[in-house]
Amino acid sequence: MKFFIPFFGFMFLISCSGNGELKSLDIDEKSIDQYVKEKLDTSQTYDILTGMRFSKGDNYAYSAVRFSQHDTAILYTELIEDTSGTTYRNLFFKDKLPVYVEEDIILSDGVTTTYIQRKVYLNGAIILKAYERSAADKDSLAEKQFEEITMTMGQFDFERAEQSVTQQGDYEMKFGEFLILDLMSYLVLDNEESGYSVALYLIEGDDLINTLYANPDGYQGQVIRCYHQFMYISGIQQMVYTGGEIIP
Repeated sequence: MKFFIPFFGFMFLISCSGNGELKSLDIDEKSIDQYVKEKLDTSQTYDILTGMRFSKGDNYAYSAVRFSQHDTAILYTELIEDTSGTTYRNLFFKDKLPVYVEEDIILSDGVTTTYIQRKVYLNGAIILKAYERSAADKDSLAEKQFEEITMTMGQFDFERAEQSVTQQGDYEMKFGEFLILDLMSYLVLDNEESGYSVALYLIEGDDLINTLYANPDGYQGQVIRCYHQFMYISGIQQMVYTGGEIIP
């Protein structure tokens, strides 16, 4: 896999027809590999939007990063952590359609660990080919050959990453409470319907924090859009609040 961050010959686009035909690209594996190589080249520049780390309960977390050019998403990176292990996923788009997925998966049951790599080629509407290799350790994985497997479009959610980085849908956050742990203060936001929540470390207040703190009951359940950055504080990575706004 090329990278993860915490990163055609002739093509034409088939338009959606009146019968609901899905858009697709006239591409193949070779042209997709060339496109991905081009987009991973160090000469490429991107506008980067880093989403928050969303938790669901004590054993599940999701985060994503969007890489865009000319206001169009080219790549999303996803990090999924749960009780079974960790998944790193890159989703490449061309002309707003998914064309390539690569995954690094580490599965662990506390006794054994399995490393899995996948690469999936798409034309935007269907999966063209999917490959996988696995091993009990990283060194052995690199020596394995990829074997063709069967995967379906339903195994991927290509809208999820965009929703998370823009705090929409399941990732629309509402004011919950202020939490103090070991003299550290957090702004807690959540979405009761999806079960996701975030806790943003507060270094200093601002107008929004002061407004919420003055009337927490009155703003309970109010949609809040927050800005953040990840920082290491006392050796621990914190998701630090840098600003926000109340969404009417």
